[in-house]
Formats: sequence, structure tokens, C-alpha cells
Amino acid sequence: MYYASRVLGCFALLGLALAAFFSFRLAQASSEFDQRSPESVARALEILPHNTGYLSLRALQLEYDGEDSAALLERAAAINPLSSAPRIRLGLTAETRGDMPAAERWLLEAARVDHQFEPRWTLANFYFRQARDVEFWKWMRAALEVSYGDRARTFDLCWRLSQNAQEILERAIPDQPEVLGAYLTYVLGEHRNAAGPVAVRLAAMRDPAYTSMLEAACDALLDSGNAADAREVWRLLARPAPGGIVNGDFARPTVNHGFDWRLLESVGVTQIHLDPSGHRIQLSGKQPEACDLLRQIVAVEKGKQYDLRWETRTQGIALLSGIEWSVAGRHAPVAAAEDWQKGVVSFTASADLVPITLVYRRPTGQPRAEGLIEIRSVSLKTVSLKEVQP
Repeated sequence: MYYASRVLGCFALLGLALAAFFSFRLAQASSEFDQRSPESVARALEILPHNTGYLSLRALQLEYDGEDSAALLERAAAINPLSSAPRIRLGLTAETRGDMPAAERWLLEAARVDHQFEPRWTLANFYFRQARDVEFWKWMRAALEVSYGDRARTFDLCWRLSQNAQEILERAIPDQPEVLGAYLTYVLGEHRNAAGPVAVRLAAMRDPAYTSMLEAACDALLDSGNAADAREVWRLLARPAPGGIVNGDFARPTVNHGFDWRLLESVGVTQIHLDPSGHRIQLSGKQPEACDLLRQIVAVEKGKQYDLRWETRTQGIALLSGIEWSVAGRHAPVAAAEDWQKGVVSFTASADLVPITLVYRRPTGQPRAEGLIEIRSVSLKTVSLKEVQP
């Protein structure tokens, strides 16, 4: 028993000694590495030759000095078979020295062991530089499928390769709401003419998280005259079908986007939805001398004649109110009266989309209006050729 206890004690002391030795060596290596000089990192590697962090930094130092780092990076790749970082660096280094087969092999290997964004994005860039379009689109789409955060640089690269908006949408942009949403924001800012099909595709997914974005996109499409895509986005948002005046009796609060009424904000102007229907605009007398109060973009048929009709009443507004409807170059004053008054103005549609705007312009020699106007109906009627004949 005594002999066995002594043996066990010796093994314990040996274990402690080894642990102390390795702790010392780890501390020594860490101290050398923390100095970050080429010499100290090399000494750290001599102590811990399989530390991939040490290998990576030493390889980078060699590259800065114009030396070959491939051996160190290959060792790091062998030590960590699931790490893409050394494989990406090996691929880019091979590309720099003109060895394209080796570059492609290492970059594909990086994408094989790591399915995240960076390896796929690096491959897309590689094929972009090599002008290999088929592979570029494949890896760009793969990269976007796992992308996150700011994707502008990926979209920029797509547009550098191709100016064909449909090609980019079909070949690079995956059917994922978060990617389509990011791309819609991008094209609205950089390539607005390409926004229509993107907005339609996103709207077709019917994800309520993107309703506000799609309403704003519908506004942009209407402002740019893209009636077809604006209609489709509006339909997919389950809004009332455009045609004539939408929400003409103000029976529900306005969406304030798309084909619904836009409540135009100005200092001194207050917009109020009336229950159960109708709309009130309060003028404080401190509003600008000229401002738009209300607008709706109406889907019509170009070349046809229409009557715009309304029913309004005012309170506290002078006879020369300065309030009028403006449509297709025609202007029609709104009668100042406390009883409901009807009005009408005829116009010919000059395009498929026509903005109808209620405006305020201070009449010359008059103080700014102070009071309110209430609207209980606005409608649009097609005028037949027979009706317009004398």
C-alpha cells in the first residue's frame, strides 16, 4: 500500500509539473503574440505551431512584406477543416499571382466548408473579375440567400455587371421578403425605373411587415407614371380597385398613399376625418399663402373627358376663399357657403394617371383664410361624346 501511494503521488506531481510547464509555455506564447511584431509572432508559432490565430497573423505579416504565405495558410486550413478564412486567403493569393485554377479551387473549397455569406460573396466577386457571368449569377444569388445587414454593395455589383433590370431580378434576387425589401429600397434610390417588378413581386408575398414600404413604393411608382405596376401593387395590398375616385365619401380614414387620398401637411392646416364619413380641413389663418391641401392620383383613360364633382360646405371662410380644385390644367373655385354646395369641373385626361388636388391660394388683397371646409363627396364621371356636343 505504501509503495502504491508513493507511485500515485509521483504521477500526481508529474501531472502538476506538466500542467505548470504547459501553462508557462502558453503564457510565454501569448506574451510573444501580444507584441504583434513579425519576430515575436514567429516565436509564438515556434511554441504553439498549431495555433491557427498565430498562423493567420504570421501569414498576413509575410504578405505585407511581399513574401509567400501559402505554406502557413495551407497549414491553417489543414488544422481547421471547417474554416473558410484560410481558404479564401489562399484563393485570393493565388488569383493575385495569376494562378486562376488554384484560386477557383480554394474559393470553391471555402464555400464547401462554410455556407455563410462571405465565401459565396468572395466567389461572386472572383467570377465578376473573370467575366464569367453564369457563375457570377449563381454565387451572387447564393450569397444573397444568406445575406444580412446592408446589402447595397451586392446590388451595386449586380448593376455593374448588367444594366438589365429584369436579368438582375430573375438571376440574382432570391424570393425572400427581407432581400426583396432591401432591393426595393435600393432601386427606389438608385434605379427607380426598375422598382415596379420588384414591388409587385414583394407585394405578391403578402407579408404585412412590408405594407408601409409597399405603400411608399406605390407612391413612387405613381409619381414616375408607372400606372400598371402601381395598380398591381395596390391590388395585392388588398386596397380598393383604382378607377374613378377612391374613398370619395371619406367613409374610412385615408390610407394617405397610393390611389387613396393624400393629406398634404402644412403649417396652420389641420386634417380631420369625420365620423361616420366626410373630411374636414381647418385653416388657422397662419397657413402659407399658397399650399396644397388634399390630393388623389386617379386612374383614367387618356383622351377621355370627365366631370369632377364635389359637395362641400365652409365655415368662417370669406366669399373669395382661395380654395379650388385643380385637375389637368383646369381650376374650379369651391363655393364659400355654410350649406352644402355642389360643384363640377370638366377636363380631358392627358395621361392614364391624373392628379386631382384641392389647393389654397390667398386671393390678392385678401387676408389668409381662417375657418374650415368640409367635404362629403367627390366623384368622377365619364362624359360621353353626346353629352359634350353643343
